[in-house]
Amino acid sequence: MTVLDIITFASYIALTADVLFQIHSIHHSKSAEDISLIGLSIRYLAIVIILYKFFTLADWSLFLGQVLLTVVFTLYMVLAFYYFRHDVRRKTTPPSRGHQ
Repeated sequence: MTVLDIITFASYIALTADVLFQIHSIHHSKSAEDISLIGLSIRYLAIVIILYKFFTLADWSLFLGQVLLTVVFTLYMVLAFYYFRHDVRRKTTPPSRGHQ
């Protein structure tokens, strides 16, 4: 591995850290209300396409960094869709009146 490979991988770690902060935010708020699922899906598709490209180039530092980003972004997508579905249910369910 060259110095550039190491710096590139470190950059992927930084990108992944950003996604981890987003995951923490969604999990903490238990809501995905302010997230665009369409935008998230487009970014995910782009990440997978770039992953395939790096695999075909056999540039292993880029490929490993993209794998890391893909795994973490997959978790982000799962949580976003889960909490988005949960947000929709909460909005459509009438509040309970409790015991009277």
